[in-house]
Amino acid sequence: MKFHFITRSLISSFLIPLSFGLLHAAESEKPNIILIISDDQGFPDYGFMGHESIKTPHLDQMAADSLLYTRGYVMPVCSPSLACLLTGLPPHKNGITGNDLSVKTNNRSALANQLLDHAPLLPQAITDAGYLTFQTGKLWNATYKDVGFSDGMTDSAGRHGDAGLTIGREGMQPIYDFIGKAQEAQKPFFIWHAPFLPHTPHNPPEEIFKKYQGKGPTPAAEKYYAMVEWFDQTCGELDDYLTNNNLSENTVILYLADNGWDAAYAHEHDRAKLSPYELGIRTPMFVRWPGKVEPKRDEETLASILDFAPTILQLAGAEMQGKMPGLNLLNREAMTARKAIFIEAYTHDIADLKDPAKSLIAQVVISDWSKLLIPGPATPDRPFSGVPKSLELFDLKTDPLEKNNLASERPDEVKRLQVLQDAEWSVK
Repeated sequence: MKFHFITRSLISSFLIPLSFGLLHAAESEKPNIILIISDDQGFPDYGFMGHESIKTPHLDQMAADSLLYTRGYVMPVCSPSLACLLTGLPPHKNGITGNDLSVKTNNRSALANQLLDHAPLLPQAITDAGYLTFQTGKLWNATYKDVGFSDGMTDSAGRHGDAGLTIGREGMQPIYDFIGKAQEAQKPFFIWHAPFLPHTPHNPPEEIFKKYQGKGPTPAAEKYYAMVEWFDQTCGELDDYLTNNNLSENTVILYLADNGWDAAYAHEHDRAKLSPYELGIRTPMFVRWPGKVEPKRDEETLASILDFAPTILQLAGAEMQGKMPGLNLLNREAMTARKAIFIEAYTHDIADLKDPAKSLIAQVVISDWSKLLIPGPATPDRPFSGVPKSLELFDLKTDPLEKNNLASERPDEVKRLQVLQDAEWSVK
């Protein structure tokens, strides 16, 4: 996969009307871009998604000022989701289907090589397009330099992100220092902000935890609620910095969570993280660009994690060559016309880097409000990784948490969705 960059002579052929939210500009006018990636957060667990207890005032305001897709979908565990963001490809094409290799080893070079086989990755393309680029938080298997960031925090290729994991939990100063560097260099900036929040350990600041203590459905939920508010607080600090330094108007913020979470039961139930059910794969997604992207709450359109790479590349004035299945989140015509999205669920550990099907526990196809879950050939390797034993069909409009399997009642709909899945990726 290679990249080429849009020159002035080509700009006119890539223009998208402002009603779609995007307009390419000369390098001096390029927007700054910040990608915020929450870590292990359930889709209902925001004020703006209707949660009655969790307080997320800063994300609520960001979402209100954004083009918001409430029906966004990701992979059900973190490393594959982040690989989708870096490559713009689904797991069965980029090869990163799980967090670890099934053969236990501290040497993660095989995983790094699998990811870097798709280089240049998203950060390198943006760096090459004239940006200063900065990595914080989680980054599996590689260093920030390996994947093409000009600057970053993860300088050793560990399991989660090593030194990058201090961002947010120990303050936001590294981001502010980097922005200062970019301003001094008179360069646009791109920030990958993937804090280890609200991920375990659930050890929120005491002043936040006290707000929830004794008020949640379980003690675990109370700590998690506080972690979500802590994460929201750090997002507010970042947004305040942009405002106070006159950077908000020319900074695009994109947001999603890497996978879901069960607030009340964590790993004691089997329909959240590492599962293909809604609590494992659904997340709100939004794009905020004041004055350029019209705020809108979209409760119908399907959005995918694979949409982020093409969106960011077009914002930065770079385009990835080769087939990328994602759409530009800001192209409303294309987004609303899409017929289906596809999600892949795998074992936590990767059986074979060159044969994704060996680790596949379920395929998911969602079209309109119908969701079909198709069991894969592999068996889950974690007890909380719930998968269907047979075909399951749900009407998400009336049954958002998948209580009523309609597969036997609607065989024609099962067949229609199966045909869509087979056309996308058939596993026999």
